[in-house]
Amino acid sequence: MMEFNEDLETSADYLRKAIPLMVQRGIPPTPYNYALWYAHVQGLNPELSRELLAEFPVGGSYSAQKSESLFFKYFIKNYLPNSPKAQNLLVSLVAQLARAVAKNIAGSQQYGDSLREARQILDQASDPSLIQETLSQLLTDTRAVEGMHQEFQGELQSARDEVELLKQELARTQQRALVDALTNIPNRRAFDHALLRALQDEETPTCLLLLDLDHFKQCNDTFGHLMGDRVLQITGQLLGESRNEQIFVARYGGEEFAAIVRGDLETAIQLAERIRKQVSAIRFRQKPPACGVGTVTASVGVVEARTHERPDELIERADRALYRAKSAGRDQVVVGEAPAAG
Repeated sequence: MMEFNEDLETSADYLRKAIPLMVQRGIPPTPYNYALWYAHVQGLNPELSRELLAEFPVGGSYSAQKSESLFFKYFIKNYLPNSPKAQNLLVSLVAQLARAVAKNIAGSQQYGDSLREARQILDQASDPSLIQETLSQLLTDTRAVEGMHQEFQGELQSARDEVELLKQELARTQQRALVDALTNIPNRRAFDHALLRALQDEETPTCLLLLDLDHFKQCNDTFGHLMGDRVLQITGQLLGESRNEQIFVARYGGEEFAAIVRGDLETAIQLAERIRKQVSAIRFRQKPPACGVGTVTASVGVVEARTHERPDELIERADRALYRAKSAGRDQVVVGEAPAAG
């Protein structure tokens, strides 16, 4: 991302270098043109410099459209969402509005000139034919302005339609950013947000489950990664079926899953046991020639949040409970230490 953090002396030096380059090429000193050439003499973005000099090598090569395109590419897009479709929609929208507004302003200025010129003629004219001709021309100009404004309204409506498309794409992009692509349940990023929100609300108890599939590497090595992915998908589906207003589930990472329960510890333990049993009931068959039947189990650590406990502290306690479940033989639920007495 482009940054301009120079002091006054350095900025003035860049100014002295940038302006002559722009003057040589007949480039108007608009804010976005100056930003491009300032960045060029700053020398921190070789790609921008190469493209800028290639587009405008000599005087007479200037194109406002090309310059505007470079400005959007190297400055505006840095602040846009990561979705290429959303970026293109927004850049198209801004460019469309900029052209429409510029055209409208230019037309209004021309009409203002016509009005002033007509007034001067009418103030001095005594010839009826000249007056009639002036009024006729003024009527023509008025109709042209009316047409221009109608066209501008059409551009605005088109822009409103593009805004709606952009809003929909941004919503889809945000949704994709918070969902695990393999299991189709929330991902670690969504989990972090949900846990922070849950802990900020201390009116309702919050419990955390961390679930890890036992011997998952062995499953992958024996039955293949495609089967391993299928096991993850089924586990995600089982967790997803438990989701409601009080239970948030997520793929925590790898073969580890998490559930945030807005309720007491007993409710969380019951959920953990139910999921553990559902996972242990999974059966999958190895393809010929081996044709073996595979099973999978899960270990679960469960803890209840303490008052004013931070997310990382709660996760650490749940992880210790999970480790104890693993150490005790796997395929079981272990409850972590109880919250400290108030």
